[in-house]
Amino acid sequence: SAKTTQYRDDLTARISNESIRLGATYSPIRSTNSVSDDGYVIILRDITKQKSLDDERDEFISVVSHELRTPITIAEGSLSNVSLMIKRPDIPKERLINGISTAHEQIIFLARMVNDLSTLSRAERGVADEPENIDVQSLIDELYAEYAPQAADKSLTFDIDIAPQIGQVSQSRLYLKEILQNFITNAIRYTEKGGVTIIVKPGENDTINFAVKDTGIGISRSDQAHLYQKFWRSEDYRTRETSGTGLGLYVVAKLALKLKTEIKLKSRLNHGSTFSFSLPAVKKIKS
Repeated sequence: SAKTTQYRDDLTARISNESIRLGATYSPIRSTNSVSDDGYVIILRDITKQKSLDDERDEFISVVSHELRTPITIAEGSLSNVSLMIKRPDIPKERLINGISTAHEQIIFLARMVNDLSTLSRAERGVADEPENIDVQSLIDELYAEYAPQAADKSLTFDIDIAPQIGQVSQSRLYLKEILQNFITNAIRYTEKGGVTIIVKPGENDTINFAVKDTGIGISRSDQAHLYQKFWRSEDYRTRETSGTGLGLYVVAKLALKLKTEIKLKSRLNHGSTFSFSLPAVKKIKS
């Protein structure tokens, strides 16, 4: 018989054709002069949601560990080879440079993944939920200055189509900027000819519409159904040729929920993509 309070969390029950997971706490009852237990107090608690979150967390950690292993292995192998070759005068300098470049690319990939995971963690903990009034024109100008050099490196046009005096939105600056950065980064990464345009226009019912349009490879209908799954990447060879983490749009979907908006996509294979969403505008005070 049980001598102390005990707990189990491996129980299941079926109620109204729905399987739920239970946590059970049970303690013995014993009167003052009794040498054996007179009975038990048992408390059952529905822990289905908690267990689901635990399982999801464990799965996420497992997948992240797997995804990190490949770039770490490549970077370590490249640098190990360079450390061996650098001692040999007969090794061409180009081979050393290639080895270092390979390791550098993997380190940049890891940095992007860590940034995505950090943003996701902050969003789930709500540490950046506090809204602030954001001047939309200033934010777009900031993004343009940051990403214009990347577009220029690929000989792409990079344009802004923004309505004059577009105004402000009251949102988390981190979340809004992260969403737009993700769209711009993907647009540049998957576009080889043409260009990328950031479009900001007034919308219906006092909203502001944000869109990022590109002339890139586009997204097939079948792939569009999987875009917001974590660590998912298209099997299209043109996608596989680039180094994406498979986390960006998953993070975007989480942040969109935080901003209470919906991400919309218009895309056709080989004809580019447009990602868009709307946010309430800060009402202007009439003088």
